[in-house]
Amino acid sequence: MARKQPTTRRRSKEKLDPFTAEIMRSYLLSTVRAMIETTTRTAYSTCFSEGLDFTCGLFDVKGRMVAQALGIPVHSGALEDALATVMNSYDGFEEGDVVVHNDPYNGGSHQADVGIIRPMFVHGELLGFAFNRGHWTDVGSMNPGGWSGTASDVIQEGLLIPPVKLYKAGVLDREIRDLILKNVRMAKQCWGDLQSQIASNIVAERQMAELVDKYGWDLTLQGMDETISYSRRRFAALLERLPDGTWNGTEVFEDDGHGGGPHYIRVEVTKKGHGVTVDFSGSDPQVRGPINCCYALTKAAAYTAVVATVDPQVPFNAGVLELIRVTAPEGSINRPVYPAPVFCSTADPGDKTFEAVLKAVGQMAPARTAAGSYCTGNNMTTAGIDPETGEEILWYLYESGGCGARPNKDGNSAEWHPMGNCKTESMEIWEARYPVRFEQYGLVTDSAGAGRFRGGLGVKRHLRQLVDTTVSACADRHRIPPWGLDSGKEGTPNSFSLIRDGEEWDFPSLFNTRSPAKFSLIPLKTGDIVSVSQGGGGGYGDPLERDPKQVEWDVLNGYVSPEGAREEYGVWVDPETGVADPGKTRELRSGAPLA
Repeated sequence: MARKQPTTRRRSKEKLDPFTAEIMRSYLLSTVRAMIETTTRTAYSTCFSEGLDFTCGLFDVKGRMVAQALGIPVHSGALEDALATVMNSYDGFEEGDVVVHNDPYNGGSHQADVGIIRPMFVHGELLGFAFNRGHWTDVGSMNPGGWSGTASDVIQEGLLIPPVKLYKAGVLDREIRDLILKNVRMAKQCWGDLQSQIASNIVAERQMAELVDKYGWDLTLQGMDETISYSRRRFAALLERLPDGTWNGTEVFEDDGHGGGPHYIRVEVTKKGHGVTVDFSGSDPQVRGPINCCYALTKAAAYTAVVATVDPQVPFNAGVLELIRVTAPEGSINRPVYPAPVFCSTADPGDKTFEAVLKAVGQMAPARTAAGSYCTGNNMTTAGIDPETGEEILWYLYESGGCGARPNKDGNSAEWHPMGNCKTESMEIWEARYPVRFEQYGLVTDSAGAGRFRGGLGVKRHLRQLVDTTVSACADRHRIPPWGLDSGKEGTPNSFSLIRDGEEWDFPSLFNTRSPAKFSLIPLKTGDIVSVSQGGGGGYGDPLERDPKQVEWDVLNGYVSPEGAREEYGVWVDPETGVADPGKTRELRSGAPLA
């Protein structure tokens, strides 16, 4: 059925009423959800279809983000900078244009997060932009899949794509396509994912056209403005209820993959009225290792930490971003300049930037903060050649872990870091697509930091390699554990190890790597087992104040061992039955020797 033509293209004096404004706001969010659904249904990689490592958003003609639903926080706050770069690169756009962009020094996040931007035209007039940024499995770095723990230059990390029109007025530029696909591994998969991103943008354009057809241009534009204004008013009102002041937070990188470190992120957060300034002037200078955080992602991390503390349910758009100002000096670890490596920005640098800001804003609103988390995806890639087919194989592993406890609740176990919001991919699909076998996957007993509310548990997985491969990784928090709060105990650190011929090794011992968490192109043999452990989150409050019945439940469910219950919580649990003994528990907690 043909779409009805608009009936109110002429400028109208009709005013948007609150009821219609709310309908439009919900419609805009549902449009972004339709973009997400389209991407997952049409994507080629498990990174898109299973892990949901992409983000969609709608923007107006001014480049302001109007709506974003779900998605990855590490992407969301960085979309506006990328779109500004695209808009400044062209005098205008035509219907059917599709722009590709991933430059981390001009609004991008890291090279693997490829942005696909399509101007949305309705009956020949530009209404706004649809944006889909997603993580491609490979972008042509010196390491298959990227995540080089030893990179020293951004050129080593992958193809840099300034804004280029892949489609011009709906016509494919085959030279641009061929140039991109010639410089990536798994070209078919990357092209399939790119097409899923374009498809999502087309869906957005169609749904926005239906909105215009129903309400007319003026009311639609008013609805987009009101959606932004609603978020601004709501966020400003909640900010004004919090105390004014200045607070500081710090996070540390254990090493930079080249033997240097530690390196520090330092932030000062100032809140006054309904405005927040997040200043990274105290951060260390940029380094030649892969722990620099590109400026767009520094902003995204700051936005996410402030929003998570003030109003985590606010519809995220330009109205919120306008109230948070982020600054960082050029040449610092939070605003590196070319050619510093930045590929890992979306992982540990972004996560640690978030947690540094969280430490600061947590002092502003202590009842709303959380202890430290595992703070890494333990990002790892493995590549090789399938001996049966002769085809290149490549898988990319990123993982959830233990999050920090809160003032009134335990931390989440096997959950994604607040900067992530991805999904854990299916082991069955992995084993069908890749030459690996999962031999262990589960929560790690006693990994959570003890407290009145304990941290979330970390997870461990063992992947047996069924062909010879090479492995690369970039991670952190492998030595320094997540922090506890208010007398809560630290969580447990992350780890990588390799089980070969029945013996378990860390990577520095077996391969002489400079770092236990950052390495590149380590050769693995068929039969090797890669062990990846995500740490547990920090605890909140004195562990001796935890209800013994909660400790008993933890023991019965394998979260805490009987030994851990006694040593960390002062709760005596029968190792045979898992039942707590009230009398012996009182003696333990009083410090009296057990009879």
